[in-house]
Amino acid sequence: MKKHIAIILSVLLLSITGCGQSGSLQPLDEIPKDYSLEQAKKDGCITHEDGDVTQGKERFQEFYDTAQSGKADKVRLAYYYSSEDPSGYAPEACEAEALKADDPSLYILDLSFDGEQYTIRWYSDGEEIIRNYSCLMKYEGPAESPDAAYQSYTRYVLTNDDAVTWQELAWGMVSSQLGDYIDHMSVCTDFVYE
Repeated sequence: MKKHIAIILSVLLLSITGCGQSGSLQPLDEIPKDYSLEQAKKDGCITHEDGDVTQGKERFQEFYDTAQSGKADKVRLAYYYSSEDPSGYAPEACEAEALKADDPSLYILDLSFDGEQYTIRWYSDGEEIIRNYSCLMKYEGPAESPDAAYQSYTRYVLTNDDAVTWQELAWGMVSSQLGDYIDHMSVCTDFVYE
């Protein structure tokens, strides 16, 4: 009897969490404004802190594998940014009141695959934003620069081109040439530090 009660309680807890597995997601527009990084982790979100995945790597790989096999799946992503991340701001800029007001920042997004296309959804200033992509690419390689703090990376990126390379995407982000930018969205990054 105790075993049955424990199973029932586990199912109930999964159904009310914010991130959890694909069938137990709280609607994005119902996530409270004071939702925290700690709550996102507790709820099982695939969590990134200052650009690097810190929780849920295995779940994201499972999502990727499921989608690659053509089956539908859904995950919730949590991105947390703080002024302690040196890649985001110059140190003197962190003194600015505007940055202090936005620090730290937590963004919650839903990523789904319906068997044909990927959809990523989030809210910004109360407005729902939805973007669709045909491909989820996985890029792996050594650090792009010998000065990088990490040794290697794995990046999962939404695109509409199944032949585009990471180098082409990166070039498009920094190039000043009109037309070089390629529409994409990085959704999971794992840096390896050794």
